[in-house]
Amino acid sequence: MSGTTGATDGMYFSADGGVYDASGTMVGTYETDAAGRVDAVSTDTDADGVLDTTVSDTDGNGTFETGVVDTDGDGYYDTMIVDTDGDGDFDSSAVDTDGDGQADSTAYDPAGF
Repeated sequence: MSGTTGATDGMYFSADGGVYDASGTMVGTYETDAAGRVDAVSTDTDADGVLDTTVSDTDGNGTFETGVVDTDGDGYYDTMIVDTDGDGDFDSSAVDTDGDGQADSTAYDPAGF
């Protein structure tokens, strides 16, 4: 690890673009925009080679507009949340309950969840 730039709940974001757990094992990566702000983070916390979580700041305003979680490790998202109107609150969601990569239920609330 080449130097810790931040830490939360035992996870560390290193200057080399890696996300590490408390033991120093790389569990993900992050990307920054031209100004050096984090705009995407992906993790594989169970080290099975499949991404478990991804969040991204798609418009560069400093808040994550998209979150994707694969809770069962099948390579497909199980839950996706999106801030479609850029107000800082997630307002759209999709859930895949049967693991086929297709949303089984969706929700939208302009006031946010």
